[in-house]
Amino acid sequence: MVRKLLIAVALCVLPVTARADLYVVRRGDSLYKIARKYHTTVETIRRLNGIRGKLLRPGQRLIVPGRSRFAKPKKSVATINLLETEARELSEASERELAVKTLSELNPQDIYSITDTVETESELLSDAISTPLDVPYDNWSLSILNLPQYKSSLLKILATIFKRYKNTPYVFGYNNPSRGLDCSSFTMRVYRKLGISLPRTARGQFNVGVPVDREHLKVGDLVFFRTYARFPSHVGIYIGDGKFVHFSSSNHGLAISSLDSRYFRKRFIGAKRVLSEKKVREVVAKLKEGLQ
Repeated sequence: MVRKLLIAVALCVLPVTARADLYVVRRGDSLYKIARKYHTTVETIRRLNGIRGKLLRPGQRLIVPGRSRFAKPKKSVATINLLETEARELSEASERELAVKTLSELNPQDIYSITDTVETESELLSDAISTPLDVPYDNWSLSILNLPQYKSSLLKILATIFKRYKNTPYVFGYNNPSRGLDCSSFTMRVYRKLGISLPRTARGQFNVGVPVDREHLKVGDLVFFRTYARFPSHVGIYIGDGKFVHFSSSNHGLAISSLDSRYFRKRFIGAKRVLSEKKVREVVAKLKEGLQ
């Protein structure tokens, strides 16, 4: 009775962040066969159901990820447009102080060139960085982002990276841009391109970086939520004005949401800063080099 109640609760909660189905084990089934059928991993099914071994019994009920990978992202284009618009407005406001071309002035080849530069350099940097706290002497207040030219440049870089995933579907437990990503594999890949190595899961990412109060959030901070579990189970990237970008199952991919929405306001549990002033200066410098 208790197990049935737990399964019912899980299925009510999971659809918002990781769509799920209830599967009844049949004779001849194995964890591998079920994982393959639902396009997930054996470890994911074990984690969702608290299974340690390999044996299953006919009639056993299992929580399995739904097949949201077949749905196309809904809000990806709107997300990218919002970021590019905000970056352009900030850039125009500070163009007298900093002569930098906006994204609207770039041709597609320029955009890919900038992204490739950041990605290539990040592969070398990520090998030398285990966590953002390896440089405790750096400035973690990010007061540099109070300057419009730096904030707009960082938003441009994020928008350029996000574009690579705008057609990638959300798939719980996946870490493959050609097949699917989930919330934490998305944030991990974004920060890898900025030269920062993050753990694979939202729970692991919550254990690195510098804690930040909601009132002091800056562009690039990680925001965390409790959704289908008691531990941090969903993560996104803050972009300012109370909004964050994340990989969402309900939107089938890249999306933008508000921290003030009823759902996320109730489930917000904290934020971590993994970008330091030194890192912001580095990635903005690479952007300027790409525009010259």
